[in-house]
Amino acid sequence: MLLKMFDILSKLISPKYGDFTLEFNVAILCCSALFMIVFGLQQIANFRGRGSIVNKYRKNWAFIARLLFTATIFIVQVSLFNKIYTKNDFSWKTPSVAANGLAVVANAVAFVFSFYDFEISEVSNGVILFYWFWNSFIEFFLLFHVAVRSHYEGYLIYGIENINQYYATLLILSVITLCVHWLPEKSLLPYFKLVEDNAVIHSSKVDNPYNHADIFSKISFSWMTKLMKLGYEKYLDEDDLYELPKEFKSNSVSSKISKVFKKYPTSLAFTIFATFKKEIVLSGIFKLIYDVLSFTQPQILKALINFVSNYNKYSAIDPEKYPIAKGCMLTFYMFLIGFIQTSILHQYFFLNFNSGMNCRSGLTSIIYKKALKLGSENNELGSTGDIVNLMSVDVQRIQDLFQWGQIIWSGPTQLILALFELYQLLGKSMLIGLAIIFIMMPINSFIVKYQKSLQKQQMVYKDSRTKLISEILNAIKSIKLYCWESFFKAKLDHIRNDQELKNLKRMGIVQACTNFQFNIVPFLVSSSTFIVFVIFNKETPLSTEIVFPALALFNLLQFPLAVIPMVITSFVEASVSIERLTRFLNNEELQNDAMKKLPLPENSKKGDVLVKLENCTFLWQRKPEYKVALSNIDFVGEKGKLHCIVSKIGNGKTALMKAMLGDIIRVEGEGTIKGSIAYCSQNPWIINASIRENVVFGKRFDADFYEKTIKACSLDTDLTMFTDGDKTVVGEKGLQLSGGMKARVALARAVYSRADIYLLDDPLSAVDEHVAKHLLKHVLGPHGLLQSKCRVLATNKISSLNMSDSVTLLENGTVAERGHFDDLIKLGDSSKLCRLINEFGKKGNNDEEQKEDLTEGKELKKVEDLIDNIKESASLNSQVSKELEAFEDLIDKRSLRRASDATLKSIGFFEGSEGTGNEETKEKREVGKVKWDIYLEYAKACNPKFVVVCIICIILSMFLSVLGNVWLKYWSEKNTEAGDNPNFKFYSLIYLFFGVSSAFANLVGIVILWVFCTIQGSKKLHDGMITTIMKAPMSFFETTHTGRILNRFTNDIYKIDEMLGRTFMQFFSNVIKVTFTIIVITFTTWQFVFLIIPLMVVYSYYQQYYMRSSRELRRLDSTTRSPIYSHFQESLGGLSTIRAYNHSNRFIHLNQCKVDNNMCAYYPSVNANRWLACRIESLSSLIIFATGSLCMYRLYNGNLTAGAIGLALSYCLQITQSLNWIVRMTVEVETNIVSVERVKEYSELTEEASFYIPEKKPASSWPSSNGGIEFTDFCMRYREGLPLALKHINLSIKAGEKVGIVGRTGCGKSSLISSLFRLVEAADGSIKIDGVNIADIGLHDLRSKISIIPQDSQIFKGTIRDNIDPTRQFTNEQIWKALELSHLKDYIIKDLGGNLESEISEGGSNLSSGYAQLLNLARALLISTKTSFLVLDEATAQVDVETDKIIQETIKTAFKDKVIISIAHRIHTILSFDKIIALDAGEVIEFDTPGNLIKKKQGIFYSLCKEAGLAE
Repeated sequence: MLLKMFDILSKLISPKYGDFTLEFNVAILCCSALFMIVFGLQQIANFRGRGSIVNKYRKNWAFIARLLFTATIFIVQVSLFNKIYTKNDFSWKTPSVAANGLAVVANAVAFVFSFYDFEISEVSNGVILFYWFWNSFIEFFLLFHVAVRSHYEGYLIYGIENINQYYATLLILSVITLCVHWLPEKSLLPYFKLVEDNAVIHSSKVDNPYNHADIFSKISFSWMTKLMKLGYEKYLDEDDLYELPKEFKSNSVSSKISKVFKKYPTSLAFTIFATFKKEIVLSGIFKLIYDVLSFTQPQILKALINFVSNYNKYSAIDPEKYPIAKGCMLTFYMFLIGFIQTSILHQYFFLNFNSGMNCRSGLTSIIYKKALKLGSENNELGSTGDIVNLMSVDVQRIQDLFQWGQIIWSGPTQLILALFELYQLLGKSMLIGLAIIFIMMPINSFIVKYQKSLQKQQMVYKDSRTKLISEILNAIKSIKLYCWESFFKAKLDHIRNDQELKNLKRMGIVQACTNFQFNIVPFLVSSSTFIVFVIFNKETPLSTEIVFPALALFNLLQFPLAVIPMVITSFVEASVSIERLTRFLNNEELQNDAMKKLPLPENSKKGDVLVKLENCTFLWQRKPEYKVALSNIDFVGEKGKLHCIVSKIGNGKTALMKAMLGDIIRVEGEGTIKGSIAYCSQNPWIINASIRENVVFGKRFDADFYEKTIKACSLDTDLTMFTDGDKTVVGEKGLQLSGGMKARVALARAVYSRADIYLLDDPLSAVDEHVAKHLLKHVLGPHGLLQSKCRVLATNKISSLNMSDSVTLLENGTVAERGHFDDLIKLGDSSKLCRLINEFGKKGNNDEEQKEDLTEGKELKKVEDLIDNIKESASLNSQVSKELEAFEDLIDKRSLRRASDATLKSIGFFEGSEGTGNEETKEKREVGKVKWDIYLEYAKACNPKFVVVCIICIILSMFLSVLGNVWLKYWSEKNTEAGDNPNFKFYSLIYLFFGVSSAFANLVGIVILWVFCTIQGSKKLHDGMITTIMKAPMSFFETTHTGRILNRFTNDIYKIDEMLGRTFMQFFSNVIKVTFTIIVITFTTWQFVFLIIPLMVVYSYYQQYYMRSSRELRRLDSTTRSPIYSHFQESLGGLSTIRAYNHSNRFIHLNQCKVDNNMCAYYPSVNANRWLACRIESLSSLIIFATGSLCMYRLYNGNLTAGAIGLALSYCLQITQSLNWIVRMTVEVETNIVSVERVKEYSELTEEASFYIPEKKPASSWPSSNGGIEFTDFCMRYREGLPLALKHINLSIKAGEKVGIVGRTGCGKSSLISSLFRLVEAADGSIKIDGVNIADIGLHDLRSKISIIPQDSQIFKGTIRDNIDPTRQFTNEQIWKALELSHLKDYIIKDLGGNLESEISEGGSNLSSGYAQLLNLARALLISTKTSFLVLDEATAQVDVETDKIIQETIKTAFKDKVIISIAHRIHTILSFDKIIALDAGEVIEFDTPGNLIKKKQGIFYSLCKEAGLAE
């Protein structure tokens, strides 16, 4: 079939002149005319079908020129048609007459089309542009056809004397008409210009010029030129980026993917194909056309070599037998095909990259949506580290597959085409080459399987490392306090060096062997084929006409053979990623019917049941075995009432909250909840935004109610401490806020939402007595803001129960007791709750407080009684009834107007969740050229000696390859001269030597690159970054998103590990290849030297023009990707809160906005590659044309052998790809070296003080049991430029003293502790412990001598032993003793199997908050056996009062000889302490014994005791 096709093509091209035959020219002219007639009329009909046509554009010179030149062509064409018609005896049957007649009609249609097109279309229609473009080419071929025959034969086509002038005129006019349709820009009329300008003003992003580009601009990517020019003139930033097309937005793409995935939930691969099938099929058609055109080049080369041989043979005898015009035409064909290939190839890439980008965008959004729906059972399958890897690595691999995926069928197609042409050229001898390819297939299969197993293992190691880094970053404060940096770094180094990099080394060696195989195979195929050809065709010489076309085919064979393994690897990686994604997307979601959620009835009133649990049993998990959370629970929550839940730790308070939210699994009973929900989690979830954004939380801003909320939640005073007030950005996880402020901000969020039901999980535990009283009075109490709402409060604050309408006591996940507070008090000692209240509640009520509350509620009570009395009256008429109901609604229920949701809108690149931007959220980004220091840094990291050896190997490999081809030229010319194949053994052995040596040198280079360079560099850079991160001060973590740091450890390290070395290798290989190509061409035609200099200048100009823009676009891509990860991690930490507030859609929208912002940077970045490639490859086509033309010039004026032109052009055919790859690899190198730059940035952070200072190391006995702590005029600020957090502190704590620290939330209590551990350095003054200034000694020498239980409970994934004693310093007996003292021993024996190796989930998710805090206590108690100081920072805030009392007694007796410093909100826990420090606004206000402070009857401590009922 293909043979017949080539026969047909040979009849279409003149054998003598090499141009198109007249019949073929006429056929093309006919097709062009029909194209305009059919599609032109269709477009005109479309224009007319729109109704009245409104002229939008000024009719300027371009409009007149269009019509004038079109009319002129029409007149000339009519004149030509008339002459042809006359010469053909007025017959329509002649093809030339019919074709020219159609051309006349087509030009008439084009005239009308031009008129309408100018008035309506923003840019010229693709139909008319294509028509004039092809018309120009047709006129050129017709002119060449008639001119050549007129010159050589004196023959006139159609017998028309001035036919040359006709076609020359038509050619010139067609080109001019094309230009006036294409180049001039239209000017809008004033009104339409005003509309356009208004749209630009109100648009947040730059309009995408692709939407306004003509067909040529789209094909050549000229629509990117404006951005490229801007990038050349300045450093691009976010404001310069184009808006994404609507169909590219992640919301649109994810909806399409989700729709298909619902039908095929087990086949994500098919889902992706079905979603993007149009783009995949169309790009496949482009690729097929490109491949077929690629294999026409060797055929043209063969024809050209034949022509040169014949010309040399006959030029002296019969110069007109082989006219030089044929050689020129063949050279032009090579240029033309190259140009068409360029246009087609980049449309193929454009479609693939767009599809890949959309796939990544859609899948990222889908992963996020899925993560929001994950339930409590998915800790193993849906941990933070896993999901980050799914987004950063797995989705990226699927995207990469779009780029190369078509090679999976295109590669074999190219192989078949190459082998077919080789068969045509070499006969059956090519079968030996085919045999070699078949032999290699099972070897490839084995290698692929091995690669897949290595890749799977690599992903496991990568996941483990990412999880551990995420855990380290989340718990960095605890790690610093406990001096665990070395332990965690060693743990990370083990995963990184002994597992991940060792596996990567194996992968590199396998990759090197794969490359060796695919380098040697094309050579073995070619050499074996030539040898077999010579053996079986002794009389037929292996001449240049055979060798160089065959060599060109073997080079074409090399590409699919080299790329197929990469594609197979890419498929392997993608298949692993698709499996992981499929497994994740099919994870079980939250139980939808765990709670039946109903709207709030319109006529609801006080006392209506809004929450109801009837005989419900809830589970934490079903697999691998049932883990019960709550059993047989009955609970009722009523509108307008406060319901308190109390229990010991781990007995079900939080579980009950989760049950009401529907976050855990219900297996029995029925649960109903009516109305909207507001939720405060036990550990407040604060988003990285301003305080206002945290409070408003997606609702419309209501200034009046916002102010009330702030005051009710006692935040007004705190806001005055911040320079920016409520616009202060709180940092990741609210790091700028104290624990109490976090709790109150979360509570304020709940209040502002004005929900119907409030589920509050112990928000009072983090605040002191003053604030707790304020919150109870103004928010939660009977006269608070939420009085008309259903409030469910889980609390350990027994003193708050007297305000409740019902109290529920939980024991072991069941309701042990329930009743109204007053009823429980009456029960006396027979009630557990009563005993609890009597022991830990207020000892007496303050009369003034009672009077104040009674006065405030007096008027309301009267109204309530009045309404009740009137209701009892039977004579109440209907009108009065209605008025009364309205009054009751206003007064009795005191309902708050429901908050409405803010409108979801697009957000900026680095804006907060509400669309407010701030500089702190913007990631630092280097600009300009990557400094040479970075390259040098990477080279040093990669071992410079081996880098040099690697480059030498590449040069040697390429040199030997060129020698092999030169030797082949010499061999073939000798065979041509001799007429047979003399000394073929000698020639073939030397040829084999060059080929095998070249492949072996390449193998050695790649092995050295992987084993001794890349992996060493990765190891060193990763180690440098993690070492510095571990030593970075806390201020760095407070101001840097975890997502940014994690992005460097995932995406950037991945690039350094697996991409950078490979990119450098490809860059050097292609540079060396191009250098040798230029040398070979110059050796053949020395005149090429004069062309190569201007060509290289243009090439360098494009390269620099491109690199400046591309570099910044890649950096923008990288920096806009970090907010995706940050937002993702932040969301995973607050899933329950997001779902409770029903804000899943808002957070999905925010995620999609951040993804779209990233795509706005990625989209121009990949299209910049296409912009460059089009220009570079066009330049390469010019090089082919220039080389061929120079060869024809030398042939015409002298002597040029067929071997020389064959060698030169066969290398020219390779230069296109190499030149393009050089620029692409230059940018890839610079893009990926940015990862080194980013890693280096985090390797050069300002570090904390040294862990150890040998010359100032304190004595081993320091601090002695007689040592105390002295604060002398101590001042501290968190960062330069911020106000002092502690001001002139002067304190003296003596040995063995127990000191309590009290004060309002945010007064500086935790700051004082941070200063003691030097988490923040002193601004002035000093702290001395046992006479030693702590600023003079190493951090570990200091921190290892003080034991602490920090405010935030940090639990690590691993065993109980790993959490308590990760450094393995203590015996089992010591650990069990610490567990016993912290009251965890029974829990571990009962619930965790009594084993120190029992597993704890990520973040301690399988422990209650109370038990998590006790585990921290056990850790501190264990360490304190080796220290003289114990610091408790609200150590038992989340523990029930009974357990707290026992623990406090334990601490006092077990550590009676040690200094204890305790921050406490439960005042009774520090009443027996020796001293009390009362802080306010960072200053010490009181410092005395508890007794003395109470006796004063005034002051901070006295007022706190009074609030707690501990003082009169």
